[in-house]
Amino acid sequence: MIWARAEGCRVTLADGRELLDLTGGFGVAALGHRNPRILEAWRAQEVVHALGDLADAEVTVRLREALPRPAKLGVTGEDAVEIALRTALLATGRPGIVAFEGAYHGTGLLALAATGFEQFREPFAAWLPGTVHRRPYGEDPGPLPEDAACVIVEPVQGRAGSVVPPDGFLETLRRRCDEAGALLLVDSIYGGLGRVGEMWPGEEVADVLCVGKALGGGLPLSAALFYRDGLEEVWQLGPEDVYTHTHVGNPLACAAALVVLEEVPQLLERVRAAGERFERAGWRGRGLLRAREGDAEDALARGVLVVPAGVDGSLIQATPPLTITDGELDEALDRLS
Repeated sequence: MIWARAEGCRVTLADGRELLDLTGGFGVAALGHRNPRILEAWRAQEVVHALGDLADAEVTVRLREALPRPAKLGVTGEDAVEIALRTALLATGRPGIVAFEGAYHGTGLLALAATGFEQFREPFAAWLPGTVHRRPYGEDPGPLPEDAACVIVEPVQGRAGSVVPPDGFLETLRRRCDEAGALLLVDSIYGGLGRVGEMWPGEEVADVLCVGKALGGGLPLSAALFYRDGLEEVWQLGPEDVYTHTHVGNPLACAAALVVLEEVPQLLERVRAAGERFERAGWRGRGLLRAREGDAEDALARGVLVVPAGVDGSLIQATPPLTITDGELDEALDRLS
């Protein structure tokens, strides 16, 4: 499949077919494809690449100030997870990670170790780092192992199929972490920035909150937000940053992120209302992170883009732009009925 054009909630393929997009590019295009404000923000930048961790562009500084907590920036969502996990090791000195069945945190080796999809882990099992204690998602994990540096959890599991945990689950994890002196890392890369109807899901319990996907408005950008005071200081390990990338704090991505941070809070009520319509149509999840049984190829033949989901791939997932209209939603649900 080759995309030739994407605008709002619609994608045109190279063969001329126009599709309703219920993927938002894996949730990245939260404000719709080619959002006019984001395009203008890109055009306005006089610096399009700075020096990573050595020199921020002015717009990167403005983004840091606009985020709700001190943050270490990354490029991909996996970077934010890596930062969070390494922060836990630096803060506690312990190697253990408590993660959950069905979790998806990325495919780099450390994030992959915490990921619950065996088909992704198995080919690289010999190289996977860390000591990972896996627990059923949504259940009290019990007292944490003595070596546990952290618990990492999604507030709603994304790739597993928009799995919503029982009420009180995150609070239980907070209590278990407090008992063990471990950090609670909340991976809101998929669910955050409005996707589940909240701006920063998990912020009330997190020590570190990971965001990405929608943050850069279409360009790669992520952040690990330090909700526990002083955690950013554990990274002061010498004159050079020991975890960085050439493209950290990319000015174009940061300019788009400032638009995202301004626009998304105004869409939260709309996200919750649209999510209820998905719910009534048989899609499980929260907000506009939705899934149901189905086949992505069949949906494509009906003119709707969705992504496969579920541990066994038996689900289809909808993560449309938060700007999807009632008419577009009606059209999509009708085509898939």
